[in-house]
Amino acid sequence: MRSYCPFFIPLSIVLALSLTMSSCSSSDEEEGFPALITEMGLLRVGATTADVTLLTDGGYAYRVSTEIEGLKPNASARCLCGYVLQEEGTVEVRTLAGVGILPDCTASPVGAVSAWMGGGFVNLHLLKKTQGADHQWGFLLDGQQPNTAGGTTYEVSLFHRQGDDPAAYSTDIYFSLAQDSLSETRTTEDSLLLTVHTFEAQPHRWRFGLTP
Repeated sequence: MRSYCPFFIPLSIVLALSLTMSSCSSSDEEEGFPALITEMGLLRVGATTADVTLLTDGGYAYRVSTEIEGLKPNASARCLCGYVLQEEGTVEVRTLAGVGILPDCTASPVGAVSAWMGGGFVNLHLLKKTQGADHQWGFLLDGQQPNTAGGTTYEVSLFHRQGDDPAAYSTDIYFSLAQDSLSETRTTEDSLLLTVHTFEAQPHRWRFGLTP
């Protein structure tokens, strides 16, 4: 099981750049070739796609002289940019990669009724507060630690994003987590610590011994 936010946000702008890269060695610099600078930044597009500014994380703003495909007017995109300095305040972009901005992965609270083991699964009975809209759900592997029994304890938390759905009424919802998603070579010394964030002050936690 992978540890990641269980949903994806597409990049607002797909960046495409067809340029020939020039490698800059120390001998190149001695012969007068400009140094390639690579850093994170923000591409900001003005009223036309010819009006592009690179705002670097280092705090500099440069006008981009290179024509970049895939940009849209009055938009911005996070990027990893390789550029060379030209005349003052202008850069030529040599390499460009889009950088995704992930949303906050803080879990929305949920009502916890019970959790139990059965059939090679860990099962959850929850109460979803809703007005009928869909919510986002998933399990996150937060870590794994050696335990006193000589095995591994897998630390898993429930991810839940309520979004804009009002918490109008409660409805039952059930989820199962396959033990195989934690380890296909597990032993009786291994265990699971499952955390669910609820409307109460402290989250609910259950500890289960895994079965081969």
